Amino acid sequence: MNGARIKIKLSNGQRFTLRPPEDLNGIDCNRIAWFVFNNGQVYSGCTDGEVDEDGDFCLSKPGEKHRMPMPFNRLLGWAYLNNIAEQARKKKVDR
Repeated sequence: MNGARIKIKLSNGQRFTLRPPEDLNGIDCNRIAWFVFNNGQVYSGCTDGEVDEDGDFCLSKPGEKHRMPMPFNRLLGWAYLNNIAEQARKKKVDR
């Protein structure tokens, strides 16, 4: 991502900064994250951060065994879902 930071604002007013795709290998597989792709699609789920030989990483819902392959080369960035909720709570306290 060339050091650029991507900031997202959701329709409900929440804002967050995406972590770069290169940080995916350090993701906590027990936490739910949002994944934003270059076509504007957003998915949520868990991943172990491993990219296979086809260039895909697998995404699953918590507690489910079914995994869906997602194209790593189209990933713009990701963020932990609970970090977004924490940021929203902090804003309410600051007001």
